[in-house]
Amino acid sequence: MKDHDAVKLFVGQIPRNLDERDLRPLFEEFGKIYELTVLKDRFTGMHKGCAFLTYCARESALKAQTALHEQKTLPGMNRPIQVKPADSETRGEDRKLFVGMLNKQQSEADVRRLFELFGNIEECTILRGPDGNSKGCAFVKYSSHAEAQAAINALHGSQTMPGASSSLVVKFADTDKERTIRRMQQMAGQMGIFSPMALQFGAYGAYAQAVQQQAALMASVGQGGYLGPMASFAATQMQHMGTVNGLPGPPMTPTSGKEQLSAYPAAYGQISQAFPQAPLLLTQQQREGPEGCNLFIYHLPQEFGDGELTQMFLPFGNVISAKVFVDRATNQSKCFGFVSFDNPASAQAAIQSTNGLQIGIKRLKVQLKRPKDANRPY
Repeated sequence: MKDHDAVKLFVGQIPRNLDERDLRPLFEEFGKIYELTVLKDRFTGMHKGCAFLTYCARESALKAQTALHEQKTLPGMNRPIQVKPADSETRGEDRKLFVGMLNKQQSEADVRRLFELFGNIEECTILRGPDGNSKGCAFVKYSSHAEAQAAINALHGSQTMPGASSSLVVKFADTDKERTIRRMQQMAGQMGIFSPMALQFGAYGAYAQAVQQQAALMASVGQGGYLGPMASFAATQMQHMGTVNGLPGPPMTPTSGKEQLSAYPAAYGQISQAFPQAPLLLTQQQREGPEGCNLFIYHLPQEFGDGELTQMFLPFGNVISAKVFVDRATNQSKCFGFVSFDNPASAQAAIQSTNGLQIGIKRLKVQLKRPKDANRPY
């Protein structure tokens, strides 16, 4: 039997001559295995060089990931083995909560007592300043997403702690992805990216309205907030710039903003039923901009998709195409992608701001797509 909170792991960089029987000894030292399946092509039966692994206990999975992920290279392989939660486990499976507006006199034990009613707590940490005093907030990590969600439902806004200025805040902690996007937003704002040299305000006024209208439309069909902070930031900035230059965008019609819609296949796929003109646009292939406007981006976070890549680069100009490349066999990101702007100034601004930006343990590498790369897939 497996635990209710057992984790399904994706294992990559496996020699194609190893089957389940060969792999078991490698993984059994970390705990009892519930299921181990080598992935094979459904038509040819060929080994894909990867597998799914589930232990009976969650703790065993965490041990295996810590000990093996990018730590050991199997015979015949050029890259170290990959051991990480499968996509189906990581999507929506947030377990770590941010808790704000606590009484600054509360200890970790006090916070645990408040939250342990909703499930098993793995970690509880109060944030403290250099002087050791509580900042009135904490992180609480549960064993499962369901437990964390139950705590949010019951406690968020439910009471005001003594000494706090407003009611208790309980929400999922920011992911690395959200922190990265917010940092990009702040950086673009500090640099004043939206300058008259780079923008044609009439067109951008229309674009800003398109973004805002689509955000409202998403909210009406239950997809509120999908565009995230980057899109709303871009819309606000461009609307403002259009106004101060006396060039407001043209009135919106049901077909306005079509060109911009095609730049967001991931974001707008979810509202194609609600927006009659969208389906034709969503099927268009990724488009390349003029020479000097197309960027390669390397060392992207594993969890970034087309939508996050678009949001990351929106502050620098009109993104006409954004694509993260995915391994067809594993459906895992290859951690690189392409972004196309409609003008060279935006591309250069993006390079200056993001090339070398540290995300996690790696730094982004952002460079122009050179003419000799013209035949590379886009």
